[in-house]
Amino acid sequence: MSAYEDVLDWAKSRPWWQQKALARIAGGEALGPQDHEEIARTLFENPEPPPNGGWFAQLAPTHATKDEPVRIVAVRGLTNVNRLASGQELTFAPEGLTVVFGHNASGKSGYARVIRSMVRTRHRADILTDVFAQTPGEQAGEVVFAVGASERVAQLGQPADPDLSRVAFYDEHCGDTYLTTEAEISYRPAAVQLLDDLAAVCTGVRHVIEGWKQAASHPGALPNVDALGPGGVFLRSLSASTADDAISAAVACPSDVEERLQNQANKIARLRSCDPTQEKRQLTETASALEAVRQHLIALDKALGTEGQKRLKELAESVTTTQHAAGLASRQAFADEPLSGVGSRVWQTLWRAAEAYSKEVHPENTFPHTEDDAVCVLCQQKLSDDASDRLTRFHQFVTDTTAQEAEAAGRELERLRCDLAQVDITPREVSSAIATVLQREGDFAESLDPLLDKLQIQKDAMVAGEQLTPVDLRAQLTRLRTAAAEHRRRAAEVKSEGFAQEIDEARAKEKRLRDQIAMRDGRDLIEAERTRLQKVAALNSKFSEANTRSITDKAGDLTRRYVTEEAHARFMRQTSNLGLERVTFKATKARQGALLHKADFLNARPGVKLIEVLSEGEQTALGFAGFLTEAHFDVSKSALVFDDPVSSLDHVKRESVARGIVALAEERQVVIFTHDVAFTTMLRKAASESQVHFATRGIEQRRKVGPGFTTMHHPWTARDAAQRIETLRQEVAALRRYEEGMIEGDYLRETESIAGRMSQTWERIISQVLAEPLVDYTSLEVRVGKLRVVGRVTAEDVKTYDDSYKRISGWASRHDPHPAMNYTAPTVDQLNEEIEVLDTWFKKVKRYQSS
Repeated sequence: MSAYEDVLDWAKSRPWWQQKALARIAGGEALGPQDHEEIARTLFENPEPPPNGGWFAQLAPTHATKDEPVRIVAVRGLTNVNRLASGQELTFAPEGLTVVFGHNASGKSGYARVIRSMVRTRHRADILTDVFAQTPGEQAGEVVFAVGASERVAQLGQPADPDLSRVAFYDEHCGDTYLTTEAEISYRPAAVQLLDDLAAVCTGVRHVIEGWKQAASHPGALPNVDALGPGGVFLRSLSASTADDAISAAVACPSDVEERLQNQANKIARLRSCDPTQEKRQLTETASALEAVRQHLIALDKALGTEGQKRLKELAESVTTTQHAAGLASRQAFADEPLSGVGSRVWQTLWRAAEAYSKEVHPENTFPHTEDDAVCVLCQQKLSDDASDRLTRFHQFVTDTTAQEAEAAGRELERLRCDLAQVDITPREVSSAIATVLQREGDFAESLDPLLDKLQIQKDAMVAGEQLTPVDLRAQLTRLRTAAAEHRRRAAEVKSEGFAQEIDEARAKEKRLRDQIAMRDGRDLIEAERTRLQKVAALNSKFSEANTRSITDKAGDLTRRYVTEEAHARFMRQTSNLGLERVTFKATKARQGALLHKADFLNARPGVKLIEVLSEGEQTALGFAGFLTEAHFDVSKSALVFDDPVSSLDHVKRESVARGIVALAEERQVVIFTHDVAFTTMLRKAASESQVHFATRGIEQRRKVGPGFTTMHHPWTARDAAQRIETLRQEVAALRRYEEGMIEGDYLRETESIAGRMSQTWERIISQVLAEPLVDYTSLEVRVGKLRVVGRVTAEDVKTYDDSYKRISGWASRHDPHPAMNYTAPTVDQLNEEIEVLDTWFKKVKRYQSS
């Protein structure tokens, strides 16, 4: 049975709607949110009958779909990223292997981090700005990538394009995670992908049902009854399964329930009327209210009665007497004045106003101001001698004791009348007390209102200085005192034994009757709430039916059967190549339709951790093996990016890593960031042997400027013989272009430099075509079979080498020509001739390896 047949056979046990959805998916339909809502709605209808032969009768086996490969095209436009130079562009070959070489601190890792921030990786880290800049600007930059034949751009700091997740990134930190966490194998057999899509549909349906559940989650209104009574107990037990008979029993009510309720209410009213506790409380409250009214009347009598009237009369007489005395003094003193009324109240008011105005306009002089050139403050005319004398006499009169006493008496009378005006005849607390008395002693309370009205009239008359109408309060005060004492006595005599239980029972019976009526009248509410609960129960049932657990389990089972074995074999092959023993790669658990795998020891004691036992180099090798295993299952064959993948590895494992990376580059784009010259050489050699395209890129640091400058070539130290020969050709060609006009010293320095590189190239040729094939540096063994290469080197070959190396050494700057030799720098043509000797010798001896 194939995986596809296995899925369809398993699906026949699923609910009808899942079978139908799976058939649609297998038929090529893409089900979205609108389909999810439609499916959710059909769950609450009668099941749809399947077509003849079942839901899967017309299906043909599906074929695995393959995503288009994603390739990294370039990283460009970086600003404020580490200390990388701006305005640079780092490109990558679309196929094969691109090795980006850069020495330490060249900015190589900065470019790698930018890529890592956008692609799939097991370890992420922040991309810093220039830590030495006082005010770093905003970071910017972009990664250009291609999805199939379509080119796109991803901006630094923006959400990454989902398609970039097909590109995988590996560095030492990523490798560490393979030792501690599970890996999700990205490869999914087509049949498992069907289950993934079915799980997505179920999740969408659950989302729709969850929304309906939320809408139906709020309980409706129910009858308002005692929570501890029969009605309250029934309402708490109400559920989707409550039967109609149970509801009918709960709302059953006697036909004469209203009459019973009225009778019970009357009984309670009667009981309350003789309720000892309430009676005692009401008597006490009435006594307090009577006393409060009495105390208020006493206060009013003090203010408005005989004592108050006497005080008011005395002040009025004092005002009259003192004003008469002041008037007499005025008439005697000012009888000869032009106007009468000097010294009267109106005149004194005018005098005080003139005094206030004089103090404002003559603050430096006392009033009245009668000095030379003084002006009257009223008529604004210059004072004559008579006027000055008159003002002086007026002032003496005002300051005289008689006038002051008259004024003081008048002020005190006004103050008393003002206080009387503030007296509240019926304040709020007194009104409340009278209302309380009215409830118990209606006739008595009604006599208080006329009395208070009379007191109001008396108050108004006293304030206005009118004829008074005496109000006698003595009889009323006596009645109030007697009534208050009587109520207190009666309250003390009230007894409450045995009464509380009777009235509580009566109230409880009344509550039960009211609850029966509420339940009877609220039947529609109860039935509506049961309907809501039935709807929620149905939603919960269908919500559970859409659970993806069984789908996930089935996907995990299929993955174990069709993926895990291959993953295990692939991992074991990788670890064997890297010299790792007693480790394995096994499935751990399923999650959302994916099966997680993890590296572990083989047959070790429980609890032993890889990271605690393996050496640093072994940990790196194990992480690399896990990454290559995961990459193998990427059916899109998208780009892989490595940042210094051989850290801590010995020379043996480096060779294996190099060959493993080149093998990947045979079918996809691979990018390597490295500072390791030896590893670069291994990669170049492996690529050459496998005929994989090998592209060079470089990142350099410029002295006194900074890192991050990109080039299309590796530095001289990382180039092989063929690249060095090509570089020499370019340098000599440049020298020819600029030779005209050069001073001799500059030309000499250029030729010495080129000659030095030529001698280094001879040494690289010897090591590359003779020494390296003879000695296996990965195992430090001599390949005896390669001795035939040395044996094929002829005497003529040796002479060509000796002659050329001798000539070049004479031109190189490391030799100081004797003054007597009259040294002359080589011409451009001589340099080109020597390059041709190098190239011809290199190609000839290299052919000895294959012949």
